Parts: sequence; structure tokens; C-alpha cells
Amino acid sequence: MKTIFQISDRNKKIVEYTLTALLGAVLIFLLWVYSDANVNHYTLMMDSDVAADTLLGPVIYNNGFSQPETWVGSTEKCVISAPNLAAFLYPVTGHDMNLSMGLACTVMMIIMTALMVLYFKQLGFSAIQILSAIIIAFTLMTADESDEIQSMIFLYAAYYVSHFITLFLILMIYNRSIKKNKISMWIFALTLLLSFLNGLQGMHACIFCYMPILGIEIVRRIVTFFKKEKQGNIMILLWLFATSFLAFFATNFTGSYNLGASRNIRHAGEKFTEIVWPFFLDVISFAKMPVLVAIFCILAAVGYFFTGKRLLLGPKEETLTSGDWSTFALIAGVVVCIMSSTFTTAEAAPRYYIMIIFVVGAGTALFMRKFGKEATAIVAVLVIIYGAVKSGGFCRDLIVNDNSDTKPPMLVAKWMEERGYEYGYSTFDHANTITVMSNDKVKIRAVNSMEELQGAKWLTDKTWYPPIKDAGSPTCYILSDALAEEFDKFLARENPTVEEIGNVEGYTIYVLDKDYTVWID
Repeated sequence: MKTIFQISDRNKKIVEYTLTALLGAVLIFLLWVYSDANVNHYTLMMDSDVAADTLLGPVIYNNGFSQPETWVGSTEKCVISAPNLAAFLYPVTGHDMNLSMGLACTVMMIIMTALMVLYFKQLGFSAIQILSAIIIAFTLMTADESDEIQSMIFLYAAYYVSHFITLFLILMIYNRSIKKNKISMWIFALTLLLSFLNGLQGMHACIFCYMPILGIEIVRRIVTFFKKEKQGNIMILLWLFATSFLAFFATNFTGSYNLGASRNIRHAGEKFTEIVWPFFLDVISFAKMPVLVAIFCILAAVGYFFTGKRLLLGPKEETLTSGDWSTFALIAGVVVCIMSSTFTTAEAAPRYYIMIIFVVGAGTALFMRKFGKEATAIVAVLVIIYGAVKSGGFCRDLIVNDNSDTKPPMLVAKWMEERGYEYGYSTFDHANTITVMSNDKVKIRAVNSMEELQGAKWLTDKTWYPPIKDAGSPTCYILSDALAEEFDKFLARENPTVEEIGNVEGYTIYVLDKDYTVWID
């Protein structure tokens, strides 16, 4: 059988164009699946945290396109994120909250994809290698409701997408800077501003973007020192120090709830083996085609090995000007997250190690580039098979099997709409979810418990509550079966006037004559 090197140049081109076309078709279909899921099936996997970001869009719009002080947030202030873009799209969509957020997530995903294409092209990857890297990164996770990885970048809230947009943008600037051995002052100034704005959104920009790139630049300079080569322009290092510091400094201005974390040196090993490592393994799904997933991981490791060997032992120009240094920032981002989770008491979750999907994608492309066209063609075929199967599975799970209209939170919302009730309360796990499932037609706010009915000002806007909202109109109290005993204690204590009781698949809805919720500043 002829290999790709033994066939004619004309047939080589045909093979190359065919593989490129098939990979392009897989990527386009994958992006369409994510886009359609955002725009037309937005409520399929809705939860309270995603719902909070959805509700924030109209709040930002109503506050002149900035997050108001009345919003009780977590540890970040949205400045460059999906809710900010959704605020601009909100009036364009006819004040459709869910559609504006779905479109915002889609637009930001496409921007990130475009930047990834430009970044990989800057590294000298071929079209086949670029498409393969992106498809692998975009399909390694699963799509069930227990998986949060997709909603970090592609779906519903796209929490981290702005950080990865920044990452690939800064990586391209970094590559250009070390190639030209300088950083222009206007780029310096603009990226400083960007780092401050990213820092206002919490620590994620620091650990995903700025600190990893700074770390790789330090390593690059150490390598040049031991190889007794001339150090590059010191302004590049100062630029990365400045952006990292400013991003970290800006985190001090954000969040109404900043729990912090202390050192965890003594129990670091225990935390790593019992919590961090299992969560790290949860990022990549081996549920489908595990052999192919394992192959991609191995190829990525080999690709990085040979790239690192060349950078460490290669000629002077490789150490000083190679853009391949930037690919190791992806690995550094994973290491930073693992170290920060292991050696501190900060919470750990699979989403913190999400950069591993980009590591596998980029590493596989490095392997393909290292071993030439024949290896590229073989790996591309595997990527086409894997990408097509996973994209089809995503289509089934995210679009075809959409059962949003029959989910209990949606049925609760419809019950209230049909009877003309607009306001209600439930615990946090249910409140925002029901509101978003109804596309803001009913407004459910959170209480700490159904016994005390103390209002929970968390991931909501303070202007939603009394005294600004009328407390004298009929108000719904929505409780799951698990909360029935708590609410019975409230009923026995307060003996309120119950105007109506509804039952909807695991929920009981009490319509009381007024708002009985207690608000404590």
C-alpha cells in the first residue's frame, strides 16, 4: 500500500484538501451545535449559578451597561464577560433575557475560536493541524448535566470564555514580542488596562493567563542564561510582570464575598490524592472512544516532549525567538491551578483544571507538525472520526433530547403564569432557575430556609426586594418535597392566609396573601 509520500503530488493535494474539508465540516457542525444549544435550547441544563449570570444581563442593561452596586455578586465584577455582551444584545432581541445571553455566549465562543486559529497559524501549524487541535479541545468533555466544563467556555454562561479570549490574544502578542525582541508602548499600555479589567473579574485571569505566561518567560530566560546566550529585551519580562501584578491587584476591588484561603502544606498530599487528582481526571471524558482519547493524550505528551527538547537543546534562535514557548503556558496554567488547589485550603473543582483540554489539543498539533505530513494525515483521520461521533452525541444531548418544557421548574413557572402570579420565593437552588426557565415572566427570589423565610441576598439584585417591590400582593412560596417539613413549621408559627395551593411534579406552591419574607440588611 502506498503511503502519502509515495503517491503523486496531485493525489497528495487531494488527500490534504479532503482532510481539511472534512475537519472543517466537523468543526462547523460542532460550532453550530453549541450555537443552537445556546440560542434555541438555552434552558435545557439550567441551574441556579448559570441562571444568576443570565439575570445579570438585564441588570447591567438597566444600569447603563455597568454592573450596579446593588448586585450581590460572588468574588468578581463582570466587566468583559457574557453578561456584559448580553446587556448590549438585550434591547436588540426585544428584551429577551435568555436569547440575549445565548447569543452572547455564542459570539464569544466564535471570537475565541477565531483567535485560536490565528494563534496556531502564528505557530506555523497547517490548516489540518489547526483544525485538529481545536476539534480535540472542543470535544474532550461530556455533555450531561453533571458536567460543568462546557458551560465554562461554550454554553449558557460561558464563565471563563473571556479569560481564554484574553489568553490567546496575549499569547499572540507574546510570540510577536519575543520574535521582534521588543514590546511597543501602546501595546504595553493597552494590555495593562486589559489586565486590570480582567482582574476585576476575579483570580481566574491571573491563574489561566497572566501568571502562566510570566512563568514561561522566566523559564525561557533561565534557559538562555544557562546556555550562555544573550538575554532578550528586558521590557518583555517587565511587561509580563506588570500585567500579572495589575491583574492580581485588581482582585482586591472585587466581590462582596471573598472567602480567601490559607496555606495547606501539611495536608497537601492528602488533598492532592483525594480531591485534586480525581477532579483533574474528570475534565476529560473517557466515556466514548476511550482508546482514541488516550491516543490523543499520549500524542500530546510526545509532541510537548520533543518541542521542549528542541527549545532546551536547540540552536540559539529557538531559545530566543521561537513562538513554541507560548504553548507551554497552557501547561503552566494547569500546573498553577493544581498547585494553588493542593497547597491552599481553596476549594477544588474540575473546572479549575479546564486548560488541560487546550493542552491536549495543542500538544497533538505539535506532534503532527513534528512528524510530518504522513503522521498529520493519520492523526487527522482519527480526529475526524472522534470529532464526528462526539459532535453527533452533543447534538443529541444538547438539542434533540431537549425536554425543558416538561421539567418541573418550567412547569412551576407555567403554573404561576397561567394564574397571573408574578412574584415568589424558594431556596437558592430553585429560585433563579425557575425565573430563567420562564424567561423572566415570573420572578422567584431566594430565602435561606423555608422555615424562617429570611431573604438570601446572593447572586441577585437588591432592588428586587421590598420595600422597593410591593409586599402587599399575593406571593408564591415554592418548596420541593424535601422542604415541606420546614415550611410546615412556618405555617404553624405564623398562620398566614393561604389563597391557593398548587402541586407540580415534586413541588408544592403556596400562594399567600402577601410577602412574608424577612429582610435583614
